Amino acid sequence: MSVATASDSTASKVGKVLTHPVHGPVRIISTLTRTVRGEQREYVDLEVIGDEMQISVPADGKDVVGLRPVLGTKEIDELIAQLGEPIEPPAKKASWAHRIKSLQMQLQSGRLTDRIEVIRSIVRDSGGTPSSLAERNLLKQAIDPLASEIAIARSVPREQAAELLQSTAENALVDAAA
Repeated sequence: MSVATASDSTASKVGKVLTHPVHGPVRIISTLTRTVRGEQREYVDLEVIGDEMQISVPADGKDVVGLRPVLGTKEIDELIAQLGEPIEPPAKKASWAHRIKSLQMQLQSGRLTDRIEVIRSIVRDSGGTPSSLAERNLLKQAIDPLASEIAIARSVPREQAAELLQSTAENALVDAAA
């Protein structure tokens, strides 16, 4: 099933909120036809919610792009439970540069479970709050899209959702040490 097809009316899709695997919640702002390499293709223009960034994706490539509906209550609860599982200290710590590169690649996969594991890894390796700017930025990149999605799904401020994610991971670290 595509995000939009030629027979769909633009009005029925405009305003719909979906989730982009990397950018988080997005709103459909328009659909249009573009000529690409001599072929006409339908595109969907998206606005990242909470950001001024706009992206455009082929309408027939939704599954390739990874757009999906906003998480439901059950899915959010499962992710929070996964985030809150006790975080064990690493058996052997890889070099800082290798860890950062590996976490960046994992975050770019767009999978929710990978996003949760990036949060858990950074909290584990830093002992709670990261001291390096690179780790703080990576933690923010991991938390922000998920926090925005939770905020929309639960009708709470994004900051409250971000704090829930951060504190859940930190408490898992404390629980593992106990």
